[in-house]
Amino acid sequence: MVAKCANPACSATFRYLHEGELFAIESKTDSLRRGLPADPEYASNSHKYQYFWLCSSCCCAMTVQADGDHGVTLVPKRKMASHASAVNGSTPRVA
Repeated sequence: MVAKCANPACSATFRYLHEGELFAIESKTDSLRRGLPADPEYASNSHKYQYFWLCSSCCCAMTVQADGDHGVTLVPKRKMASHASAVNGSTPRVA
């Protein structure tokens, strides 16, 4: 459950879905454990996500990016835009 802003320097608490941005990041351990399922229909239902929320103030300047080694990282939006072509795939935004 999301309780506060994903920015450790921010103390904003999650209250409403329409405030800020919610991100769904696939859990690395679940994706590795899942492997190649025998049934493609089952594969679409087997994804496990962790949810991260950035408050209205923080989401203006930064975004959440999946980091293979550390889980997730907060990235300034300027940096994210300049490196978008180098990233294969994207982080799905929920809200």
